[in-house]
Amino acid sequence: MQKGGSNHYMNKPEQDNIQLLQKLGTFEKYCCIYADPPWSKNQKGKLGAIGHYDLMTLEQIQRMPIRALSHEDAMAWLWVPQGLIPEGLEVLKSWGYRYIDEMIWDKYYLGLGRYLRHTHETMLLGIRGKPELKFRAQPSLVRAPRQDHSHKPEEFFPIIERISHPPYLELFSRRRPTSACPEQWDVWGNEIASDLYIPGYPVPQYSAKAVLPEEAR
Repeated sequence: MQKGGSNHYMNKPEQDNIQLLQKLGTFEKYCCIYADPPWSKNQKGKLGAIGHYDLMTLEQIQRMPIRALSHEDAMAWLWVPQGLIPEGLEVLKSWGYRYIDEMIWDKYYLGLGRYLRHTHETMLLGIRGKPELKFRAQPSLVRAPRQDHSHKPEEFFPIIERISHPPYLELFSRRRPTSACPEQWDVWGNEIASDLYIPGYPVPQYSAKAVLPEEAR
């Protein structure tokens, strides 16, 4: 099983990425990014995520051209393991976002941890520009049951839609969003037919919705 992009990471210079994304119609398209990266740090042991999908280094995640895909006024929702919150903040910065807040998923489950046994996961919220909030009364704690490995609760999709404006992009997706407005979402990842091409990060299959450069057809 895989979660991220290909292991052949050959990012083009940023200007080349911008020109290509302009041709493909995805430059500065998305007002909301939702991502659950396959972090490699602390995930290579017997109980780590390496047994479930391919992992990506911090540098590989940071180098993704998310800045070029993001609207000038946008929000990014980024899942981070408890031990990697500093790295999550670095990713937001690399993608062109500044940290502004966070949400907590209470899993009703006693998990692992080096110093404390974690019962929750954290989703960082970053912004770029001045995105308009659709809703200002959302609690920061969400209680939802734990499912299979790395499966984040479907309850977060309506929350994101309540707060952030479309169009939405889910990165490292493994299934289509459970949304009342699925046409407002694009997805990208190794385990799904992806709706867009990301330069330097090819995936095994693309949907009919995806516009591809000649070398990826």
